[in-house]
Amino acid sequence: MSGTTRAQFLSRGAKGGLVLVAGGSLLAIGDGVALGATTTDADIAKLAATAELLAIDFYTQAIASKKLKGDELSYLVGAKENEVAHYDALKGVLKSATPTGVKFTYPMGSFASRTSIGKLGEALETAFVGAYMGAVTALKSNELKGVAAEIGACESRHLSVLTNIGEGSIVPAPNFPKVLTAAQALAAVKPFLA
Repeated sequence: MSGTTRAQFLSRGAKGGLVLVAGGSLLAIGDGVALGATTTDADIAKLAATAELLAIDFYTQAIASKKLKGDELSYLVGAKENEVAHYDALKGVLKSATPTGVKFTYPMGSFASRTSIGKLGEALETAFVGAYMGAVTALKSNELKGVAAEIGACESRHLSVLTNIGEGSIVPAPNFPKVLTAAQALAAVKPFLA
């Protein structure tokens, strides 16, 4: 992943469509509703739950790599706990429709160094922040909008830390992060689906 920038990751992920089967159900294309048509709150929540599973998997592998130490490792452990809490919150909404058993794959060398982990995490968290920001305007339920905003704020903290790890120095945050539609968010995770 060391040769892939955040912009390259997002543009590569935005190419083409995706039909994803998770836990026996169509994800973000629920009940025959294709992205680009009317997307329901449940479809958006399923996509968010899948993103949380990807985040949990990423943090699990990053921690297991033993490439980060001290405060950075402690932060990753806490970030993984955040992602589990986010997934559990979405599971509380989706109940039996919650995606499970999704398998992920990463580019060769993604967990080979502190920098490669930071760059991959930066790319993923960029997609997650954009997806949650987009969900705030796309969701119909005010309660779900609130949850999306809370999760997005937490993902933004993760993005900041991982950007600094990936770049090797403190990098200022953009004034306005890019907002992603559900289709763009789905495309952004496509390269990681096994």
